[in-house]
Amino acid sequence: MAKKSTKKEPKAPNLRRGKVKVAEDGAAAFESGAAEGPRSFDPGEIAEELRMYWKSGDGDSFMLCGKDGRWARMTKDATIDAMRALPGRMIAIKARDGEMLSESKLIMHHTRTERAVDEVLPSLPGYMSGVCELDSGERVLVKNAPKIVEPTPGEWPNIKLLIEGRLDRRAAGSVDQSVYFHSWCKVAATAIREGQPGHWRAGHAMILAGPAGCGKNRLQEQIITPLLGGYGRFADPQKFLFEADEFNGDVFAAEHLMLSEIPIPSQRTVDRTSLAEKIKQIVANPAQRMRLMRTEPCSVSPFWRLTISVNDDPDKLRSLPLITSDFGDKVLVFQCEAAPIPLIERNSIESQRLFRDTMAEELPHYLYWLLNEFTIPEEMLTYADGRDATRFGFREYHAPCIKDELFDETPAAKLMSLIDSAIFTRGSKDWEEELEGVTEAKLWDLPGDKEHFLNDGSRIKVWHGKAETLQMLMTNEGGYICNVATMAKEIFKRSQCSSLLSRLFNDEHFRDVRISKKNTNAWKGWLIGPPQV
Repeated sequence: MAKKSTKKEPKAPNLRRGKVKVAEDGAAAFESGAAEGPRSFDPGEIAEELRMYWKSGDGDSFMLCGKDGRWARMTKDATIDAMRALPGRMIAIKARDGEMLSESKLIMHHTRTERAVDEVLPSLPGYMSGVCELDSGERVLVKNAPKIVEPTPGEWPNIKLLIEGRLDRRAAGSVDQSVYFHSWCKVAATAIREGQPGHWRAGHAMILAGPAGCGKNRLQEQIITPLLGGYGRFADPQKFLFEADEFNGDVFAAEHLMLSEIPIPSQRTVDRTSLAEKIKQIVANPAQRMRLMRTEPCSVSPFWRLTISVNDDPDKLRSLPLITSDFGDKVLVFQCEAAPIPLIERNSIESQRLFRDTMAEELPHYLYWLLNEFTIPEEMLTYADGRDATRFGFREYHAPCIKDELFDETPAAKLMSLIDSAIFTRGSKDWEEELEGVTEAKLWDLPGDKEHFLNDGSRIKVWHGKAETLQMLMTNEGGYICNVATMAKEIFKRSQCSSLLSRLFNDEHFRDVRISKKNTNAWKGWLIGPPQV
């Protein structure tokens, strides 16, 4: 049996590296290989092609974006597989001769040093998918962007029925509120398309008040939410508005802050004022403080729109903030009617599915009409006195019945009622010279500084004095006996008279009609007149 040869076959020459030949003079000479050299290697270019980032503290895990636009956290081995799967590239996983790091490790090192982010967030209101820098300097990776509806021409009859069925109150002797709703949607839809973080156009908060089951929530869920960021892009701001919530990451994941009913109804003035301040913060402050678990707080400029739906039960309504001058310009208050919901004859699964599908089909047509055909009426762009009203796109609207309901039973309203009911009789002061033959008088009939102011072209008699003087008169400490002193004392236990008069003055129903300001060189004064017929 022949012995098997153990001699190795000669290794084929590496054409790319070249080979050595014997020259004619017998000396060795190097001849370059004929193969094409490798593509130039740039770790930054590879990382950008992979859309590869590293979250600080994540060790050997990396964030990569797939072809479908979805972000995923990958292990070291999975990241290397993604590198080697790039077409036209063969990323080396071992270091070559004279190299300290392999190409794969160079890419990872570059990503850790040049493409690091401080946090990975599922979404941020109004922010597109990718890496962005926050107001406070942190770099964050946002995984999901809002789904912006593309407008297309077409009809939207069922959306029209849904909106006008709840907001057109002309048949009830009121106004068509639909134009304010359309204007709100136009301003919001334009803002999210044309704005950018830190430069969003602010918009009113919206309050929808109406009977239970009238369809208030359907306006929020089927029109506003998908119009702003897509179905599912809403958050419940309950903790943000009503509690000292240390962690508020949930409201920083959606464009639409949607509240259905007041969770803990409270008619205390301090609670209603606190709610007003929180709403004003959402509406008017461009930068907001975001606090996530296990992270330091940071400043973010979110795109937010706040809507609140509430039943028109008086006790529920009186939990909403008072419509004061500093709050009223930041909110729309609608009174909703109970009307049939389009396409829903019976509350079945099939009819609910048909309703949702139809709303989704008509929404691009409604959006096209808003952006290209609808124009905010000129009279909504200025106030009656000529002042510009476009800070939030157009001037505010407050349904009169709802606004009056919010004011009733407040300390200021009670004080106005007591002033109208108050009858003063003779006390320690002698008033015979002023009121001959009169045994009792109203506030504006009492002796003192005689002032008059114009009201609808006529001069009326009013009381003129300080808030402290009024409080003394109403509580039997001003030299006269007042028939409502006991009730007045209860009011003044909780609120200062000057604060209540200021709230009355800020109400358009009373300002310069029942109450006005009249200062002297020595003190701050008030004018209070009788009820007008």
